[in-house]
Amino acid sequence: MGLGQSMLVVAALSLLGILILNSNRTIMETNDIQNDSEFGITAVSLATSLVEESMGKMFDAVVADTSNTLTDSTLLTPVAGLGHSVTESYRGNVAGTNDFNDFDDYNNLFLVYKSTNPADTVHTPGSDYEFKVPGIRSKYFVRAKVYYVQPTNLNGTSATPTWHKKIVITVTRPQPFANKADTLIFPAVMSFWN
Repeated sequence: MGLGQSMLVVAALSLLGILILNSNRTIMETNDIQNDSEFGITAVSLATSLVEESMGKMFDAVVADTSNTLTDSTLLTPVAGLGHSVTESYRGNVAGTNDFNDFDDYNNLFLVYKSTNPADTVHTPGSDYEFKVPGIRSKYFVRAKVYYVQPTNLNGTSATPTWHKKIVITVTRPQPFANKADTLIFPAVMSFWN
């Protein structure tokens, strides 16, 4: 084999090496894009579902219990009382309790969505309910906070009851999936018009 043929072999091996390195980088980038897309689609779906479910409830417990026109916002649930009562649980999943009946019952709700992998049996401390969902590859933590807000400042919170409540859904996929934690924050406002 002559010098010319040796040079062609070295050049061919160099090109093959570059091609393999580029292929590996492309595959890694594609996996990152797929993981980010999976998180985005799943997180938005989970947040939207919870917002729609909460918006389907009454604005406040006092609204459900009164037959008169409610004109005084001080009769609404106090700020410190936002959340569900001891006789309520998410979807009535605790024996002897009822499902949430008003919007602010979702305050401090913590849901966990996880794969159907039989090895994933560990209960997440503090969660109100855990769902096993076919097709997802990691856990998703869904937390909800409910606040009163002023119509002039929907990004703030009100220290007194108003005719407007804001729910903020936070969906997190914890590490070590894809070596990073992802978070989606999804706010929505519900108002009561009398």
